[in-house]
Amino acid sequence: MTEIQARHTKQLSVMRGYLDGRGFYLAADALEFVRQLEQGTRKDGETPRFHHQLSIARLVRTVDPHLRNPEQALAAAFLHDVLEDHGSAVTREALEERFGRDLANIVWRLSKKSNGLVKDYNLYFDELAKCPTASVVKLADRAHNLQTMQGVFDYAKQAAYVREVEEWFYRSSEPTRSLSRHRVRGCADVSRRSSLGSKPPAQRWGRG
Repeated sequence: MTEIQARHTKQLSVMRGYLDGRGFYLAADALEFVRQLEQGTRKDGETPRFHHQLSIARLVRTVDPHLRNPEQALAAAFLHDVLEDHGSAVTREALEERFGRDLANIVWRLSKKSNGLVKDYNLYFDELAKCPTASVVKLADRAHNLQTMQGVFDYAKQAAYVREVEEWFYRSSEPTRSLSRHRVRGCADVSRRSSLGSKPPAQRWGRG
């Protein structure tokens, strides 16, 4: 077992204990669901594929006291890439059946693409801006990307990631601070017209 694998195993054990101790059984189910999908290692041949999701959840956990629904945020952190990376096997409807409509819709907000369909950037970040949970998870996702991209991405892609944060991420996160409680409760209610399996609005989607 390599150093990164040993560290991952320890962090996974700690996270499981934390979720169990808090009674966050939905998040614990999301953890195990995604871990089964993300078997094997990343391109370096050492880092477990699930380490990215676990790392994002660990970042989200650091702001746990400030979240209205920390369990939902942790569950979304584990599930955030499921529709993008496993859209041919896992649908929005399947997520809704297992994890509930609110969480499935948050994961939908976090998905830029699925099954070859790509959201327009304005639509994508507008949806994130209206949902604090999705916004927090996406910021944690990008923070981990920035932490780990050296040696993985070339300089041009690294620069593009930083520009994207400056141009899009900060803008989308700002409105969540002033959302009313009424709007926060409704943040997961994304229009079903964009659901997987239906034809998306042509002007807001494109082929990837």
